[in-house]
Amino acid sequence: MQTWYSYAICALTAMAAGCSRPQAPPAVPVPAPMAATDPASAAQAPTPTAEPAPATAEGQASAAAPMAAIGPVAAVNGRDISAAAFNAELDKLVGAGARIPTDRLRRIAHNIISRLVESELRQQAIAVNGISLTQSEEDESWREFTQRFVDDAGKLDEERMHTELRNARSSVAQVKDHLKQQALGKKLVEKLGRTDVSEQEMKAFYDENPSAWVEMASRDVRAILVRVGAEVPKAEKDKAESKAKEAHEALKAGGDFELLAKQYGDGAQPPLHLVRNSGQPELENVAFELKVGEIAAPVLTRWGWYVLRLIEKNEQRNKPFVEVRQEIRKSILARKTYMEERRIMQELRRKANVVENLPF
Repeated sequence: MQTWYSYAICALTAMAAGCSRPQAPPAVPVPAPMAATDPASAAQAPTPTAEPAPATAEGQASAAAPMAAIGPVAAVNGRDISAAAFNAELDKLVGAGARIPTDRLRRIAHNIISRLVESELRQQAIAVNGISLTQSEEDESWREFTQRFVDDAGKLDEERMHTELRNARSSVAQVKDHLKQQALGKKLVEKLGRTDVSEQEMKAFYDENPSAWVEMASRDVRAILVRVGAEVPKAEKDKAESKAKEAHEALKAGGDFELLAKQYGDGAQPPLHLVRNSGQPELENVAFELKVGEIAAPVLTRWGWYVLRLIEKNEQRNKPFVEVRQEIRKSILARKTYMEERRIMQELRRKANVVENLPF
Protein backbone atom coordinates (compact mmCIF):
# COMPACT_ATOMS: atom_id res chain seq x y z
CA MET A 1 0.00 0.00 0.00
CA GLN A 2 1.34 3.42 -0.91
CA THR A 3 1.86 5.95 1.85
CA TRP A 4 1.97 9.73 1.85
CA TYR A 5 5.73 9.50 1.98
CA SER A 6 6.51 6.80 -0.59
CA TYR A 7 4.31 8.67 -3.06
CA ALA A 8 6.78 11.56 -3.35
CA ILE A 9 9.06 10.01 -5.96
CA CYS A 10 6.02 8.82 -7.93
CA ALA A 11 4.59 12.33 -7.92
CA LEU A 12 7.89 13.80 -9.07
CA THR A 13 8.19 11.22 -11.82
CA ALA A 14 4.59 11.83 -12.84
CA MET A 15 5.38 15.51 -13.28
CA ALA A 16 7.93 14.50 -15.89
CA ALA A 17 5.42 12.15 -17.54
CA GLY A 18 2.75 14.78 -18.01
CA CYS A 19 -0.05 13.73 -15.73
CA SER A 20 -2.47 16.25 -14.35
CA ARG A 21 -4.92 15.97 -11.48
CA PRO A 22 -4.87 12.52 -9.81
CA GLN A 23 -7.81 10.19 -10.36
CA ALA A 24 -9.97 9.08 -7.49
CA PRO A 25 -8.57 5.93 -5.87
CA PRO A 26 -10.34 2.56 -6.07
CA ALA A 27 -12.36 1.43 -3.09
CA VAL A 28 -10.52 -1.90 -2.82
CA PRO A 29 -7.89 -2.36 -1.71
CA VAL A 30 -5.42 0.50 -2.25
CA PRO A 31 -6.42 4.13 -2.75
CA ALA A 32 -4.31 6.78 -4.43
CA PRO A 33 -2.86 9.47 -2.18
CA MET A 34 -3.15 13.24 -2.48
CA ALA A 35 -0.91 14.84 -5.08
CA ALA A 36 0.86 18.15 -4.64
CA THR A 37 3.30 20.17 -6.66
CA ASP A 38 5.59 22.70 -5.06
CA PRO A 39 6.37 25.62 -7.39
CA ALA A 40 9.00 26.95 -5.02
CA SER A 41 11.23 23.98 -5.77
CA ALA A 42 11.16 24.52 -9.51
CA ALA A 43 14.14 26.19 -11.15
CA GLN A 44 14.19 28.54 -14.13
CA ALA A 45 13.93 26.43 -17.27
CA PRO A 46 15.77 27.04 -20.56
CA THR A 47 13.89 29.17 -23.06
CA PRO A 48 13.08 27.15 -26.18
CA THR A 49 12.94 28.97 -29.50
CA ALA A 50 9.56 28.91 -31.16
CA GLU A 51 9.30 28.37 -34.90
CA PRO A 52 6.27 29.19 -37.04
CA ALA A 53 4.23 26.09 -37.72
CA PRO A 54 2.55 25.28 -41.02
CA ALA A 55 -0.99 26.63 -41.26
CA THR A 56 -4.02 24.43 -41.66
CA ALA A 57 -6.91 25.04 -44.02
CA GLU A 58 -8.54 27.06 -41.26
CA GLY A 59 -5.47 29.30 -41.06
CA GLN A 60 -4.50 28.13 -37.57
CA ALA A 61 -1.11 26.74 -36.56
CA SER A 62 -1.29 22.94 -36.39
CA ALA A 63 1.74 22.58 -34.15
CA ALA A 64 4.29 24.79 -32.48
CA ALA A 65 7.38 24.75 -30.33
CA PRO A 66 6.24 26.26 -27.02
CA MET A 67 7.78 29.57 -26.05
CA ALA A 68 8.70 30.25 -22.43
CA ALA A 69 6.12 32.15 -20.42
CA ILE A 70 7.02 35.68 -19.35
CA GLY A 71 5.63 37.30 -16.22
CA PRO A 72 3.22 35.75 -13.71
CA VAL A 73 1.12 32.91 -15.14
CA ALA A 74 -1.44 33.23 -12.34
CA ALA A 75 -2.27 35.09 -9.16
CA VAL A 76 -3.89 33.53 -6.09
CA ASN A 77 -5.36 35.97 -3.59
CA GLY A 78 -2.90 38.58 -4.81
CA ARG A 79 0.17 36.31 -4.74
CA ASP A 80 1.81 35.74 -8.12
CA ILE A 81 2.85 32.37 -9.50
CA SER A 82 6.04 33.00 -11.43
CA ALA A 83 6.79 32.12 -15.01
CA ALA A 84 9.89 30.30 -13.73
CA ALA A 85 7.75 27.68 -11.95
CA PHE A 86 5.57 27.22 -15.04
CA ASN A 87 8.52 27.03 -17.46
CA ALA A 88 10.33 24.47 -15.33
CA GLU A 89 7.33 22.12 -15.40
CA LEU A 90 6.71 22.72 -19.09
CA ASP A 91 10.33 21.83 -19.83
CA LYS A 92 9.95 18.60 -17.86
CA LEU A 93 6.88 17.66 -19.86
CA VAL A 94 7.81 18.57 -23.42
CA GLY A 95 11.49 19.55 -23.52
CA ALA A 96 13.04 22.38 -25.47
CA GLY A 97 12.09 22.72 -29.12
CA ALA A 98 9.38 20.03 -29.14
CA ARG A 99 6.61 20.64 -31.68
CA ILE A 100 3.16 19.99 -30.22
CA PRO A 101 -0.33 20.48 -31.68
CA THR A 102 -1.65 23.83 -30.49
CA ASP A 103 -4.77 22.49 -28.80
CA ARG A 104 -2.73 19.92 -26.86
CA LEU A 105 -0.19 22.58 -25.88
CA ARG A 106 -2.99 24.71 -24.43
CA ARG A 107 -4.29 21.73 -22.42
CA ILE A 108 -0.81 21.05 -21.06
CA ALA A 109 -0.39 24.69 -20.08
CA HIS A 110 -3.81 24.74 -18.40
CA ASN A 111 -3.02 21.58 -16.42
CA ILE A 112 0.31 22.97 -15.23
CA ILE A 113 -1.28 26.23 -14.09
CA SER A 114 -4.08 24.34 -12.32
CA ARG A 115 -1.55 22.30 -10.37
CA LEU A 116 0.46 25.38 -9.45
CA VAL A 117 -2.69 27.21 -8.33
CA GLU A 118 -3.71 24.27 -6.15
CA SER A 119 -0.26 24.15 -4.61
CA GLU A 120 -0.41 27.85 -3.79
CA LEU A 121 -3.93 27.52 -2.34
CA ARG A 122 -2.72 24.62 -0.19
CA GLN A 123 0.30 26.55 1.06
CA GLN A 124 -1.82 29.59 1.92
CA ALA A 125 -4.32 27.43 3.83
CA ILE A 126 -1.49 25.73 5.72
CA ALA A 127 -0.15 29.14 6.78
CA VAL A 128 -3.60 30.49 7.76
CA ASN A 129 -4.30 27.41 9.91
CA GLY A 130 -0.90 27.53 11.62
CA ILE A 131 0.07 24.04 10.52
CA SER A 132 3.72 23.03 10.87
CA LEU A 133 5.96 20.00 11.24
CA THR A 134 8.46 19.18 13.95
CA GLN A 135 11.96 18.21 12.97
CA SER A 136 11.29 14.67 14.13
CA GLU A 137 8.24 14.49 11.82
CA GLU A 138 10.33 15.68 8.88
CA ASP A 139 13.04 13.14 9.72
CA GLU A 140 10.47 10.35 9.95
CA SER A 141 8.98 11.23 6.56
CA TRP A 142 12.44 11.02 4.99
CA ARG A 143 13.20 7.74 6.78
CA GLU A 144 9.97 6.19 5.49
CA PHE A 145 10.72 7.38 1.98
CA THR A 146 14.23 5.88 1.96
CA GLN A 147 12.92 2.46 3.10
CA ARG A 148 12.21 1.60 -0.54
CA PHE A 149 15.96 1.76 -1.19
CA VAL A 150 17.07 -0.43 1.74
CA ASP A 151 18.70 -3.70 0.67
CA ASP A 152 18.25 -7.15 2.20
CA ALA A 153 20.99 -6.42 4.72
CA GLY A 154 19.09 -3.36 5.96
CA LYS A 155 21.53 -0.87 4.43
CA LEU A 156 20.44 2.18 2.42
CA ASP A 157 21.43 1.76 -1.24
CA GLU A 158 22.29 5.41 -1.87
CA GLU A 159 23.51 4.77 -5.41
CA ARG A 160 20.16 3.29 -6.45
CA MET A 161 18.28 6.10 -4.72
CA HIS A 162 20.27 8.84 -6.45
CA THR A 163 19.92 7.07 -9.80
CA GLU A 164 16.14 7.03 -9.46
CA LEU A 165 16.11 10.66 -8.41
CA ARG A 166 18.20 11.60 -11.45
CA ASN A 167 15.80 9.69 -13.69
CA ALA A 168 12.96 11.70 -12.15
CA ARG A 169 14.97 14.89 -12.75
CA SER A 170 14.91 15.66 -9.07
CA SER A 171 17.26 16.02 -6.10
CA VAL A 172 17.34 15.05 -2.44
CA ALA A 173 16.51 18.65 -1.46
CA GLN A 174 13.49 18.72 -3.79
CA VAL A 175 12.20 15.39 -2.53
CA LYS A 176 12.58 16.44 1.10
CA ASP A 177 10.67 19.63 0.37
CA HIS A 178 8.00 17.64 -1.47
CA LEU A 179 7.70 15.23 1.46
CA LYS A 180 7.30 18.18 3.78
CA GLN A 181 4.52 19.63 1.64
CA GLN A 182 2.79 16.23 1.51
CA ALA A 183 2.93 15.90 5.29
CA LEU A 184 1.68 19.46 5.79
CA GLY A 185 -1.13 18.81 3.32
CA LYS A 186 -2.12 15.70 5.24
CA LYS A 187 -2.26 17.70 8.48
CA LEU A 188 -4.41 20.30 6.73
CA VAL A 189 -6.92 17.63 5.74
CA GLU A 190 -6.90 16.17 9.25
CA LYS A 191 -7.73 19.61 10.65
CA LEU A 192 -10.34 20.72 8.12
CA GLY A 193 -11.73 17.41 6.92
CA ARG A 194 -13.81 14.53 8.23
CA THR A 195 -11.59 11.46 8.16
CA ASP A 196 -12.66 9.38 11.17
CA VAL A 197 -13.18 5.65 10.50
CA SER A 198 -15.73 3.72 12.54
CA GLU A 199 -15.70 0.05 13.47
CA GLN A 200 -18.99 -0.35 11.61
CA GLU A 201 -17.44 1.01 8.41
CA MET A 202 -14.51 -1.39 8.68
CA LYS A 203 -16.74 -4.42 9.23
CA ALA A 204 -18.97 -3.43 6.32
CA PHE A 205 -15.89 -3.04 4.12
CA TYR A 206 -14.72 -6.51 5.15
CA ASP A 207 -18.13 -8.14 4.45
CA GLU A 208 -18.56 -6.40 1.09
CA ASN A 209 -15.18 -7.51 -0.28
CA PRO A 210 -14.78 -11.20 0.61
CA SER A 211 -12.41 -12.00 -2.25
CA ALA A 212 -9.91 -9.43 -0.98
CA TRP A 213 -9.19 -11.51 2.12
CA VAL A 214 -8.48 -14.85 0.43
CA GLU A 215 -4.88 -15.91 0.94
CA MET A 216 -3.82 -18.36 -1.75
CA ALA A 217 -1.95 -21.56 -0.98
CA SER A 218 1.79 -20.98 -1.00
CA ARG A 219 5.15 -22.58 -0.32
CA ASP A 220 8.27 -20.94 1.12
CA VAL A 221 11.55 -22.52 0.06
CA ARG A 222 15.26 -21.96 0.53
CA ALA A 223 17.14 -22.31 -2.72
CA ILE A 224 20.63 -22.87 -4.04
CA LEU A 225 20.95 -21.55 -7.57
CA VAL A 226 23.70 -22.87 -9.83
CA ARG A 227 23.43 -20.28 -12.56
CA VAL A 228 23.91 -21.24 -16.22
CA GLY A 229 22.71 -19.54 -19.40
CA ALA A 230 20.64 -21.22 -22.09
CA GLU A 231 23.12 -20.35 -24.85
CA VAL A 232 26.33 -21.60 -23.24
CA PRO A 233 28.20 -24.67 -24.59
CA LYS A 234 27.01 -28.11 -23.55
CA ALA A 235 30.13 -28.67 -21.46
CA GLU A 236 29.24 -25.72 -19.24
CA LYS A 237 25.66 -26.92 -18.91
CA ASP A 238 26.86 -30.37 -17.87
CA LYS A 239 29.26 -28.83 -15.34
CA ALA A 240 26.46 -26.77 -13.79
CA GLU A 241 24.22 -29.83 -13.57
CA SER A 242 26.97 -31.80 -11.83
CA LYS A 243 27.47 -28.99 -9.29
CA ALA A 244 23.73 -28.91 -8.58
CA LYS A 245 23.69 -32.67 -8.00
CA GLU A 246 26.68 -32.40 -5.65
CA ALA A 247 24.93 -29.63 -3.69
CA HIS A 248 21.79 -31.78 -3.47
CA GLU A 249 23.70 -34.77 -2.10
CA ALA A 250 25.63 -32.59 0.37
CA LEU A 251 22.39 -31.12 1.69
CA LYS A 252 20.81 -34.55 2.09
CA ALA A 253 23.90 -35.60 4.03
CA GLY A 254 23.28 -32.79 6.53
CA GLY A 255 25.54 -30.07 5.10
CA ASP A 256 25.12 -26.44 6.16
CA PHE A 257 22.78 -24.69 3.75
CA GLU A 258 24.51 -21.28 3.89
CA LEU A 259 27.97 -22.72 3.26
CA LEU A 260 26.78 -24.96 0.45
CA ALA A 261 24.96 -22.05 -1.19
CA LYS A 262 28.24 -20.12 -1.28
CA GLN A 263 30.25 -23.14 -2.39
CA TYR A 264 28.00 -24.25 -5.26
CA GLY A 265 25.76 -21.30 -6.09
CA ASP A 266 25.34 -17.52 -5.91
CA GLY A 267 25.43 -17.47 -2.14
CA ALA A 268 22.61 -17.42 0.40
CA GLN A 269 19.40 -15.98 -1.05
CA PRO A 270 16.20 -14.81 0.71
CA PRO A 271 13.50 -17.50 0.82
CA LEU A 272 11.32 -17.78 -2.28
CA HIS A 273 7.58 -17.38 -1.76
CA LEU A 274 5.79 -19.45 -4.41
CA VAL A 275 2.11 -19.58 -5.30
CA ARG A 276 0.34 -21.30 -8.16
CA ASN A 277 0.51 -19.43 -11.48
CA SER A 278 3.23 -17.11 -10.26
CA GLY A 279 5.17 -17.44 -13.50
CA GLN A 280 7.69 -20.01 -12.22
CA PRO A 281 5.98 -23.33 -13.01
CA GLU A 282 9.14 -25.45 -12.75
CA LEU A 283 9.73 -24.33 -9.16
CA GLU A 284 6.03 -24.30 -8.23
CA ASN A 285 5.44 -27.87 -9.37
CA VAL A 286 8.39 -29.13 -7.35
CA ALA A 287 7.75 -27.02 -4.22
CA PHE A 288 4.07 -28.01 -3.93
CA GLU A 289 5.02 -31.69 -3.87
CA LEU A 290 7.54 -31.39 -1.02
CA LYS A 291 7.04 -31.98 2.67
CA VAL A 292 8.40 -29.43 5.16
CA GLY A 293 12.16 -29.98 5.50
CA GLU A 294 12.35 -32.13 2.38
CA ILE A 295 14.99 -31.39 -0.28
CA ALA A 296 14.11 -31.70 -3.97
CA ALA A 297 16.36 -33.03 -6.69
CA PRO A 298 17.85 -30.27 -8.91
CA VAL A 299 15.34 -28.64 -11.27
CA LEU A 300 16.33 -26.76 -14.42
CA THR A 301 14.92 -23.26 -15.06
CA ARG A 302 15.84 -20.48 -17.48
CA TRP A 303 18.21 -19.10 -14.85
CA GLY A 304 20.00 -22.37 -14.16
CA TRP A 305 19.71 -25.29 -11.74
CA TYR A 306 17.78 -24.89 -8.48
CA VAL A 307 18.04 -27.09 -5.39
CA LEU A 308 15.04 -26.43 -3.11
CA ARG A 309 14.29 -27.12 0.53
CA LEU A 310 10.73 -26.54 1.74
CA ILE A 311 10.63 -24.46 4.92
CA GLU A 312 6.93 -23.56 5.19
CA LYS A 313 3.66 -24.85 3.76
CA ASN A 314 0.58 -22.59 3.71
CA GLU A 315 -2.83 -23.72 2.53
CA GLN A 316 -5.48 -21.40 1.12
CA ARG A 317 -7.50 -19.62 3.79
CA ASN A 318 -9.78 -16.65 4.40
CA LYS A 319 -8.16 -14.04 6.62
CA PRO A 320 -10.36 -13.18 9.63
CA PHE A 321 -11.47 -9.58 10.22
CA VAL A 322 -9.23 -9.14 13.25
CA GLU A 323 -6.17 -9.95 11.11
CA VAL A 324 -6.91 -7.38 8.40
CA ARG A 325 -8.60 -4.73 10.55
CA GLN A 326 -5.68 -2.28 10.40
CA GLU A 327 -5.24 -2.84 6.67
CA ILE A 328 -8.91 -2.01 6.14
CA ARG A 329 -8.71 1.06 8.34
CA LYS A 330 -5.73 2.39 6.36
CA SER A 331 -7.53 1.79 3.08
CA ILE A 332 -10.71 3.58 4.18
CA LEU A 333 -8.73 6.39 5.81
CA ALA A 334 -6.62 6.95 2.70
CA ARG A 335 -9.66 7.14 0.46
CA LYS A 336 -11.48 9.48 2.84
CA THR A 337 -8.40 11.66 3.07
CA TYR A 338 -8.18 11.82 -0.71
CA MET A 339 -11.85 12.73 -1.09
CA GLU A 340 -11.67 15.32 1.69
CA GLU A 341 -8.55 16.84 0.15
CA ARG A 342 -10.39 17.26 -3.16
CA ARG A 343 -13.40 18.80 -1.36
CA ILE A 344 -11.21 21.20 0.61
CA MET A 345 -9.32 22.28 -2.51
CA GLN A 346 -12.57 22.93 -4.37
CA GLU A 347 -13.84 24.99 -1.44
CA LEU A 348 -10.58 26.96 -1.21
CA ARG A 349 -10.69 27.66 -4.93
CA ARG A 350 -14.34 28.76 -4.79
CA LYS A 351 -13.55 31.31 -2.10
CA ALA A 352 -10.23 32.47 -3.56
CA ASN A 353 -9.48 35.23 -6.01
CA VAL A 354 -7.70 33.32 -8.79
CA VAL A 355 -6.52 34.91 -12.04
CA GLU A 356 -4.95 32.66 -14.67
CA ASN A 357 -2.88 33.97 -17.57
CA LEU A 358 -2.63 31.17 -20.12
CA PRO A 359 0.61 31.90 -21.98
CA PHE A 360 -0.28 30.10 -25.23
